[in-house]
Amino acid sequence: MKEYLLDELAIRIHKLSEEIWGKDRAIMLIGKHPKLLETQRRLIRYAQCENPILITGESGVGKELFAKSIYLFSQRKGSPFISVNCAQYQEPNMLISELFGHKKGSFTGAHENRNGIFMEYNDGVIFLDEIGELSLKAQGMLLRVLSEGEIKPLGGNRVTYVNTQIIAATNRNLKEMITSGEFREDLYYRLCQLRLDIPALRERGDDWHILLNYYLDELNRQQGTNKQFSSQALAYLQNYHWPGNIRELKSIINTGFFSSESQYVIKPCDFISELQTDHQTNITDDDVTKYFVEMQENGVCFWETVQKPYLDRELNRNQVRLIIQQGLQDSGGSYKRLLKIFNIPEFQYLKFMDFLRHHRLKPQNVII
Repeated sequence: MKEYLLDELAIRIHKLSEEIWGKDRAIMLIGKHPKLLETQRRLIRYAQCENPILITGESGVGKELFAKSIYLFSQRKGSPFISVNCAQYQEPNMLISELFGHKKGSFTGAHENRNGIFMEYNDGVIFLDEIGELSLKAQGMLLRVLSEGEIKPLGGNRVTYVNTQIIAATNRNLKEMITSGEFREDLYYRLCQLRLDIPALRERGDDWHILLNYYLDELNRQQGTNKQFSSQALAYLQNYHWPGNIRELKSIINTGFFSSESQYVIKPCDFISELQTDHQTNITDDDVTKYFVEMQENGVCFWETVQKPYLDRELNRNQVRLIIQQGLQDSGGSYKRLLKIFNIPEFQYLKFMDFLRHHRLKPQNVII
């Protein structure tokens, strides 16, 4: 494992998962950023209770790995852990049948009775990935499980009681779905008794580099090679926004590795076509002015005007650096005077500097 598992909890998670699922399926929570380490500590605390847990985070951050990690430290370890991707069922009745079962003739294609996952794996842990894709009917049935422990198969009248722990995950904004009528508010509060937010890769500082080294070493070991990313390739990736998170990072590593004709070096040309370049575009002076008008004339703070679009991937790192650079020119190079320009309260100075540091947003060359 070399230096990759830098945290004691990550080592424990890896060893426990290896014991249960084997070496090839062992969990590796790689990285050393404080946000990742705090998430690991929190999952250990959450694992001590039986409440439903909602895991939130963007696509590709590894939500299922954290769900499995919770299971490993729970009292249900050793009982079944079943993962269901709610988005893979296009027909609502098929997902309801998968989860809750059905009676013969309850819908087209239901030729015989079937027990659902909740009945088949009672006393286990069920991980419902992409919970926001559940139909309203399925949401009502799930609410009944959470509130009363009751299962009633599709087309059936008999109630069965189950004792299953539910861990759900989503990359969607469930509160916005509640407003639009797509998600039940009562189900949301049942699911969200404990919430685990998984940080995006771009929020984890240089963890991308640690992950890159790990996955690249794995490929070199499998292929009997010794390929490395060139300094130019690393410089390019240093400023990338990682909209697809760890899943995208692994894809880029694989593309670069197998596209490279060299036995030793992976260059930008070997993977650049895979990057989402729409997030790498430059903004003009007029665009920068627009953000300043929002903050200075319209009274909107930096967090809403710049940080939120950045975290939503509407702005990339270089674009935010341009805004910061313009602000520093107006403030004479003072980050404290920059607070007033960006409409940030003085007591949030440390929060502002921490944000810039963690996301590597400080301009390298500021001409005052």
